[in-house]
Amino acid sequence: MNLRLKILLTLIAVFSLYVVIDAAIQQLVIFPRFVSLEQREASQNLYRCQQAIQRDIENLDFFVHDCAAWDDLHEFTADPTRRIGAERYIDTMFRDTNLNLLAVVDTDGNVLHRSFRNVGDSEPLDSVVFPAVQWPLTHPLLQHKSTDGPPHSSSIGGLLMTEYGPIQVASRPILRTGGLPPINGTLIMGRFLDEKVVKSIADQSSVAFTVTPLSVNLTPQSSGSITPQDRDVPIAITEIDDERLAVESMLLDITGQPILRTHAMVYRNITQTGRVAMRYALGSLLVAAFVVLTILLVLLQSIVISPLTHLSDRASHIGETGDLGVRVNVRRSDEFGNLARHFNGMVDNLADTQSRLIELSRRAGMSDVATGVLHNVGNVMTNVNVLSSSMSNRLEQSKLVGLKKSVDLLRANEHQMSEFLATDPRGQKLPGYICQVTDHLELEHLEILQQLQSMSTNLQHAGQILESQQKLATGAQVIESVRPKKLISDAIGMLQASLDSHDVTVSVRCGNLPEVHMDRGKVIQVLVNLIANAKDAIKDIDARNREIEIDVTLSETEELRIEVVDHGCGITPENMEKVFSSGFTTKPLGHGHGLHYCANAARQMKGSLTVHSPGAGLGASFVLSLPKNSVPEAV
Repeated sequence: MNLRLKILLTLIAVFSLYVVIDAAIQQLVIFPRFVSLEQREASQNLYRCQQAIQRDIENLDFFVHDCAAWDDLHEFTADPTRRIGAERYIDTMFRDTNLNLLAVVDTDGNVLHRSFRNVGDSEPLDSVVFPAVQWPLTHPLLQHKSTDGPPHSSSIGGLLMTEYGPIQVASRPILRTGGLPPINGTLIMGRFLDEKVVKSIADQSSVAFTVTPLSVNLTPQSSGSITPQDRDVPIAITEIDDERLAVESMLLDITGQPILRTHAMVYRNITQTGRVAMRYALGSLLVAAFVVLTILLVLLQSIVISPLTHLSDRASHIGETGDLGVRVNVRRSDEFGNLARHFNGMVDNLADTQSRLIELSRRAGMSDVATGVLHNVGNVMTNVNVLSSSMSNRLEQSKLVGLKKSVDLLRANEHQMSEFLATDPRGQKLPGYICQVTDHLELEHLEILQQLQSMSTNLQHAGQILESQQKLATGAQVIESVRPKKLISDAIGMLQASLDSHDVTVSVRCGNLPEVHMDRGKVIQVLVNLIANAKDAIKDIDARNREIEIDVTLSETEELRIEVVDHGCGITPENMEKVFSSGFTTKPLGHGHGLHYCANAARQMKGSLTVHSPGAGLGASFVLSLPKNSVPEAV
């Protein structure tokens, strides 16, 4: 995933998270405010409807207040002789104001006048709430004496449930004009709270408002003074659907008992408006996020991504091709400009370092090759020196001097050879001595010839070492078909003189293995190094234990396994990991290049060289593993 896509995905993720958080805030914080406002508005709508009913009751109370202060009404209650004229006056007022109830009760509860009927109907209605003859003094509409304040301010109004439905009622004490006592009775007026009135209230408040009567006791009972706090009724709000709310409450009668269930259906205009507003807000946020995202991407593309892409392309090109002539062309004065300048400087330094490293590598390679060649040639020359010393010693101790003396003695007596050989004691011994010397010289001649042949073989191997290094430089290898047993025999033969000089014996276990295809010269070099190291490890121990064991096998995976075992000084655990390191040695006069060369040569032939030693003084075992066919095609 490239940087541009990562930045794009990151910005999209950030803006998406911001949009999700904003939507969550709108849904969990802002929208509940709309809901709360809507519920409060719905409660206020229902409250307005209830207040409209209360205002009707107050208006009725004002009318009762005005009528209760008429002198004619006061005289009507005081003078029975005026009853008939007053009744006609009251009936006229009843008809003109669309009342359903008009009653005049004296201070003893006697009904002086009672008109209770439907509007437009002349037939009176019977009711236990408003008796036609006698009202109990505990009737809630007659409790003016229990109210505080002057008589003219005494007012009782509210709702009462009748057999014909709820009615709005108001009562005032009957006084003289100006509200002067005495109180001669009580004036009660009322209007039914019917569907017409409820519909009028709903039309005025623009609320779908209805009332439902509750089942109550119709017998009027006084419950004392009811305060406004006692009349507070909780409002229940129910969500019908996404468009409507149902609001319900109770209306109390004069005694404080619930008599009506009020119900208002309110359309959820506030929340719908809130949803639309939140949709617009979310949409505008998405548009703004898209615009900001586009601007950020354009700015990041020109300021960050393009220079980084250019720098990355140049670095990739250098990494893939190794061309250190490539430079970054970013001409800016900011951090990217500094980075480009530092990058170009780093490439310049790298190019200079590479050229110096190539030269040093060439020299180091030449040194390593020379070290390996010198070490391998040194092993050969060691054996050549041993052979040369042996032949010199043989020649110094040769019987040829005694033979020359015998020849000189014969030359001195050549004129009396018969007498010399027959009578002279020296002449008598001379033929036997010459025969012995001849036999010895013949044997000595054969041994020297063998040593010269061994020396020639070692010198040829030295030439092969030099030739193999030359071919290694040109990438060529000489793959030969050889038998493992002959391979081991040739390696031992090159070191035979050195082995004999230290009384070291070599035992070889090698069956009749088939021919293998490998670089014979390189394998012999490795074996010569391993056998020479084994000889050095045991040359100072008891002569009876100076034995090197070589075990040659062919594994099931067609791998030639040559194990060289000695019982000499062994290898300590701390030196096990350093055995094949260049320059590491434990020999006083060693160079530390032999085993390093052997390990590298084994790897070049697609094999391996491993070592195992129980510890110091317990000997060591080196295992050379090579594929049966080290190279598919012989060069």
